Amino acid sequence: MEIHEFDPVIYPYKLWIIIDKKPTLISDKFNEYDGTPIEFIERDTNRTAAFTMPVIRKEKPNYGVIIFFRSKRSLSSYELVAHESSHAAKFLFEHISAGIKEHEPFEYVIGWIAGCCEKVKLNKVKQHE
Repeated sequence: MEIHEFDPVIYPYKLWIIIDKKPTLISDKFNEYDGTPIEFIERDTNRTAAFTMPVIRKEKPNYGVIIFFRSKRSLSSYELVAHESSHAAKFLFEHISAGIKEHEPFEYVIGWIAGCCEKVKLNKVKQHE
């Protein structure tokens, strides 16, 4: 499993994109958003092609969001990428206590997240963007 990390710079929040068949290794590197261990991740997500979850990284305690894809093929579905990007943007805005009524910042973040997914799909990721 490779973890692709992105930093939006203007927000105190990270984005991690992971492609793997099983998400079980996520619990080795991350905790739930509230700091508790991640449990039952495979059972809770086994029927999804992708999912998004807010987390805290264990190694360097950073808040952020994981978008997990079960295959690189899942990244080719613009519907799925848009769906998960929207979830990730909502988690970020909840974290910074910002509303989404001011549309432009929220839409910008969705576009940035979808662009990060595209970089992972095309193998154009620089270390810690």
